Amino acid sequence: MNMKINITKKEYRLLLDVLYLGDWMLTAHDQEELPEKEKYQDVIQKFYSYAEEMGYGNLIEADKESNKYYETREYEDTSKVSEIIENYDNATFWDELVSGLAMRDAKETEGIDAIKKMSPEKRIELLHSLEEKYHEEFMANDLTNLKIKK
Repeated sequence: MNMKINITKKEYRLLLDVLYLGDWMLTAHDQEELPEKEKYQDVIQKFYSYAEEMGYGNLIEADKESNKYYETREYEDTSKVSEIIENYDNATFWDELVSGLAMRDAKETEGIDAIKKMSPEKRIELLHSLEEKYHEEFMANDLTNLKIKK
């Protein structure tokens, strides 16, 4: 079964950003190409292949040697995706840091066995109160007071 989708030039431009963000999420931290991600990248390549036809050959270009499409420097310079990624990374950093510290503290004070036996509501309540303390601290002082003890 095939589907025909009609999109405007403006929608295609937005789709380029969505595809770029998806590809970045898939591959940004990979050391090598992973076969299980190939099917996603094939779809991205398929849509990138229409860039010239849609009037965005200046943003996506074909590399004849690798037979793949890549974002151009102009795309990277004019797209807002870097800002979106930066905001995402920043929010993720703080969420992961706060969550990790709260879980560490909960394990230290309650013990892992007690945490596992808690009802989901009780565990959420415990972690939430610990997370709130860290959120307040980091909002007030950023990382200034964060120290690593050895």
